[in-house]
Amino acid sequence: MKTVVAIILLLVISNIGKAQYYYTDLITTQQINKQYQLLKASRIQLVSAKSYEADNEPTEDLLLEQKISGNGSTITTTSAYPSTGKSISTSLYLNEKISKTTDSTQNIKSTTLYTYEGGNITSISTITEDVFMNNNLNETHIWIYENSQPLKMLLIKNNTDTTVIEFLKDEQGNIAEELWKKKGTTTEKYFFYYDDKHLLTDIVRFNIRAQRLLPEYLFGYSDAGTLIEFTQVPQGSADYMVWQYSYLANGLKQKELLYNKQKRLLGRVEYSYR
Repeated sequence: MKTVVAIILLLVISNIGKAQYYYTDLITTQQINKQYQLLKASRIQLVSAKSYEADNEPTEDLLLEQKISGNGSTITTTSAYPSTGKSISTSLYLNEKISKTTDSTQNIKSTTLYTYEGGNITSISTITEDVFMNNNLNETHIWIYENSQPLKMLLIKNNTDTTVIEFLKDEQGNIAEELWKKKGTTTEKYFFYYDDKHLLTDIVRFNIRAQRLLPEYLFGYSDAGTLIEFTQVPQGSADYMVWQYSYLANGLKQKELLYNKQKRLLGRVEYSYR
């Protein structure tokens, strides 16, 4: 079944999914902004991807491309695959940072607004409209800082349901723990680990299947601090997937390789720019 590489690209499009908010809100947004700045500095107008399965055959009927327009202020990402349909994401940038994203599929439209104070994100607000189910979801993340480090985040759903996300630092000043609290009770914990360069290496959570703390995400870096490997361990699973990345001289991603737990190559994606 020629669907493996489609999974890679769909993960890239949707980030990693909603889990721990320190990573998905702050670190991932920093990565998005850095990627945008690289594209703009290189005067890229179109990014396209070709995907190949383990047998070196192209993945059929898969589309992924990004168009940069509006004098470099807008990126439109179009993806399509038979099993998932067509998806269009339009991101607007202001002062070198993402300010608004609109994601559209056949039945769902999601709009996200970002606000900043200095270099820090102060809020991320998302409105999701489900045409098929005829309902809407409004979710707002309000970030509170102390000495430019996240202290807490208020997760507010539909303006009424609030969860307080608290952050604890380690001895080196890195964010080490993320605690979700609702009505005074801790409902979730994540733990973060770093290398001697303060680069995030592990995100750890209690694994239901193993009944112990295990990494959910692992990150590997080059000597220059560039991400070259990413491992995802799905909650409740004993399996995992490993992505390996290579880059062009200008810092833009050139290739992704996907391996399974048995270190078998499942597929690859190659990017081109113009």
